[in-house]
Amino acid sequence: MRPRDARSRPRCWTGERTRRRVRSGRTAREAHWDTTRYVAGTLVLFVHVAGPLTTLDGVRWLYVATWALRVPAFALLAGYFSDAGPLTPRGLRALMLPIVVPYLAVGLLHTLERRWATGEWRLFLDEPAWAMWFLLSLLCWRLALPYLARLRHPLALAVGAALCAGFLPADVGGTLQLSRTLCFLPFFLLGWRLREGLLARPMRAEWSRFAALAVLGTVFVAAWPLRDEVRPAWLQMRLPYETPSEVLIRVCVLLVGAAVTLSFVRLVPRRRLPFVTYLGAGGMYIYLLHPLALRLLTHAGIDYAWVGPWPEQAALLALAALLAAALASPPVRLLTRPIIQPARPRRRPPPPDRRDRPTAPTPTTPDAAR
Repeated sequence: MRPRDARSRPRCWTGERTRRRVRSGRTAREAHWDTTRYVAGTLVLFVHVAGPLTTLDGVRWLYVATWALRVPAFALLAGYFSDAGPLTPRGLRALMLPIVVPYLAVGLLHTLERRWATGEWRLFLDEPAWAMWFLLSLLCWRLALPYLARLRHPLALAVGAALCAGFLPADVGGTLQLSRTLCFLPFFLLGWRLREGLLARPMRAEWSRFAALAVLGTVFVAAWPLRDEVRPAWLQMRLPYETPSEVLIRVCVLLVGAAVTLSFVRLVPRRRLPFVTYLGAGGMYIYLLHPLALRLLTHAGIDYAWVGPWPEQAALLALAALLAAALASPPVRLLTRPIIQPARPRRRPPPPDRRDRPTAPTPTTPDAAR
């Protein structure tokens, strides 16, 4: 099945076929997705900040309850803004530049920071640095999308690949993060299908708002008694199955994750939210820069011994939100834009054809005029 032409494509659930253009020629940002980016980025940062505190009930509960609002949400966002058109040489260059440059540049920063903090050299190329695996997976997803879009049921195929990824040996599944690339591919394709018009009417219907509230409420309530039963490996999906029965667990993880992610996207307001939406434009800055910031804080001797009961855990979440706001702030974005969002080369206009050049008018003689 070939991807449909953009003019015949049904409206996506946000009500827009394409992103609007402002008078300056730049693409107008969609407030709904910027807000989603900020919330997802803040939750990713909080989980990494609270990594040593997973024995605390509140942190463990939030880790389980918000899993689908973090990396699955980022994967869905990446799919929503991906193009399934044919890969021309120019398109391939435009696809790889915003992924390869941040991967290499931020990986180099990890190498230098690690050298400064521990005194050892380590290059992050085939084995990505902390949280950088997502860029490798994103590159694979976007390269494969034009070919997956031609299939009749690409989403079902992606789910099957995610289930089979658990049978890969650890050394194979860990190479270039192949296991997680396959396991989060369904969320990427789900985002792309949303852009193509999947679930357009249900996502705009009023009843879906209440259904989304019910889904999120049920998950947050159920996550409390299950906080110690859910293994982190089931949600990270980077290691092989320990028992064949874990296939059923992964099916449940994917289905619940898709339902929670869609519910989260449905409930995010479409209008601009003060402060939050503006910072959400730097969602990728939060994701890529926060490991560097956390390593600096750890090297500076900041620990989490003060975190104990619920109020202190809530304070840690507030501090994570402040750090996310700092990383997405205009000064940080301006300083790191060359490596996080490298400028794409401008398209040169084609040279004029000689046949299209205006020719001098033929002089008219009196005889010819007759």
